[in-house]
Amino acid sequence: MGSPAMNLRQCEVFRAVMEAGTVTAAAERLHVTQPAVSKVLAQLERELGFRIFLRERQRLLPTPEAQALYGEVRRAFIGLDHLTRFARDLHALRKGHLVVTASHAVSSEHLPGIAAAFLRRHPGLSLSLQTMDSPGVAQAVASGRADLGLAQFETPTPGVRRERLCTSEAVCVIPPGHPLARRSVVRPADLHGEPFVALAAVNRLRVRLDALLQEHGAVPRIQVDTPLASTACGLVAQGVGLCILDRLSAEANLRHRLVLRPFQPALAEDLLLLVPSRAPLSNLASAFAQMLRERFGAGAGLPA
Repeated sequence: MGSPAMNLRQCEVFRAVMEAGTVTAAAERLHVTQPAVSKVLAQLERELGFRIFLRERQRLLPTPEAQALYGEVRRAFIGLDHLTRFARDLHALRKGHLVVTASHAVSSEHLPGIAAAFLRRHPGLSLSLQTMDSPGVAQAVASGRADLGLAQFETPTPGVRRERLCTSEAVCVIPPGHPLARRSVVRPADLHGEPFVALAAVNRLRVRLDALLQEHGAVPRIQVDTPLASTACGLVAQGVGLCILDRLSAEANLRHRLVLRPFQPALAEDLLLLVPSRAPLSNLASAFAQMLRERFGAGAGLPA
């Protein structure tokens, strides 16, 4: 014969009787009839194989076994109450942890303010903010290591759904005092023969810029190439050369006292919100995604 097992309803009735003192008071507390309470108690005693109450006139006297059992039931309900509160906190965004990964420019310039506003709106939550290149962001979201990602370009990645948050047009990044700083617009011909700081060859903006410069017969003198916009801006500030970046990345590095001028013909990069396509977003992730849309002004969605 197996060990007796108490179900949740039996525990609720037993606790109510122990705390209320009578079947009638327990029934009122549970919003059920008195016979319903008596039936559960009788079934519980049969299944446990020992008496838990002695009937004395209109009173129920707990047996020593009932007193011992009540201590364990009360502790179990304390844990259940904790779980109930925790579930309510999750629903109300008062508990939870979110992992967000973003490209360097977004991570350094925009995420701190967004994260601070989010935590003020939802005290009790916690965040992990991670910085990677855009392909790394996509891989982190696809593998489940991040709940949300912010990328400035993305190679096709299975398991990831993309949404355009905003579009950032290309600008020419110029050191102060350079002749091009006096121009209102910089064009491909202006870059011909100029010392230049290029993005890495795999960067999508670099690929599109190279094609545009070739089309216009403009050949800048590439001094350095780097995958990081922050490094490129530092090199421009040191007078190594000019650079073409998306405005979002360039504006994240204005501490270098750089001059930004629009670049024509227009080149643009999308800031993408990346989410897992194989699992629904948590309430926490959905709330943070909505704050990102509010901050950047969500554009039209991109196909997955």
